[in-house]
Amino acid sequence: MADAQTYLGLLAEGSSGGPLESAGDNRDRAVRAELVDRLEAEIDYMERLTQRRADPAARAELLDQAGEALARLLSDGVGADLTAREVEGLEAVIVADGSRPALFVNDDYIDLTAPSIGSFMAPLARLEPAVRRVCRGVGRVDDPAAPLGYQGTAWAVADGIVVTNYHVLTAIAPSGVRTGSRFDGRLAPGAAVHFGQEINGGGADRRFPIRRVISVGRDGGAGWAGRAGMDLNFDGLDLAVLELEPVAGRAFPEPIPVARGDDPRTRGALSSKGRYVYLVGYPGGRGVHAPDVFDKLFDGISSVKRLAPGRIMQAPGTVEHDPQGWVFTHDASTLGGNSGSVVVDLESDGQSALGLHFAGSPGRRNWAHATEKITGVLEAVLPAAVR
Repeated sequence: MADAQTYLGLLAEGSSGGPLESAGDNRDRAVRAELVDRLEAEIDYMERLTQRRADPAARAELLDQAGEALARLLSDGVGADLTAREVEGLEAVIVADGSRPALFVNDDYIDLTAPSIGSFMAPLARLEPAVRRVCRGVGRVDDPAAPLGYQGTAWAVADGIVVTNYHVLTAIAPSGVRTGSRFDGRLAPGAAVHFGQEINGGGADRRFPIRRVISVGRDGGAGWAGRAGMDLNFDGLDLAVLELEPVAGRAFPEPIPVARGDDPRTRGALSSKGRYVYLVGYPGGRGVHAPDVFDKLFDGISSVKRLAPGRIMQAPGTVEHDPQGWVFTHDASTLGGNSGSVVVDLESDGQSALGLHFAGSPGRRNWAHATEKITGVLEAVLPAAVR
């Protein structure tokens, strides 16, 4: 079950700031009431955004869940033994209170007045042009036969070329075979990358059929399989590079700049521990931390583009069971459809892709391949490094 210390740290980092160690019943009640109020404000905001009323029973249940979970956490502190129900309640608070929001993208940007944005408003506002460029370059890997209509996320690295996860590719080409960096298999009918799919729909159609698979990442050695849990193998590279079909009258999005390990200005050190980042993708389906609690209130809000800020928790080379040294961890809010999402620097230019998100687990631990560590693999499709 998730670590109570993780949630205490994240809540302290929210918009109120300051430590949350228990300081007595009165203060605990005040903190709990404030955080539940923020959750209610986020629900009210989402009602206005979606122009739909939250299910009253689900709303009351979620607020009760959050209150009970906060009471346990604040009372028992780092020793709190959290239940699955309590984790679900805390996840709702974490998303709503400014700690780790999951902001809806609309017209290639986020709403700076969203109650959940917290302290992330300042950097996201300062870097607006860069953030817009990134949001434009992220698309949904559509599969009409899938239950939610898609399988994951992809993002542009060159003109008409995107990257996603290998496991997303196998979902749209289940009979395919990998031989080294080559992939042979038939794509699902209608498989495409759609760079729109934002909240409330609308906007231009930005869908491009997938033409072919350019290359895929290497398979991991059998000896490393499952060591990290969840059937993960960090010795392998969960990557697929795809070429899109041009569509008349429709321009490909501008590529997202990719941080390179051979860039003499950064020396491959951007993916450092504690660095603030943001992830853009299409969360939906089963949550990796907890179910998408807000989807219970507003049917159908999953599967649209969102931006989720967070921090790098472990730098490449420090993650256990990663013999290649090409994985880092982060704590942004993610769900199942985030596979293939881009992880972007939020501290300097706001547009450099630092990672390719590929997995997450309970306890707010997510894994991404560091682009600075896979420059050689991407060399054929990336612009030359500035020298």
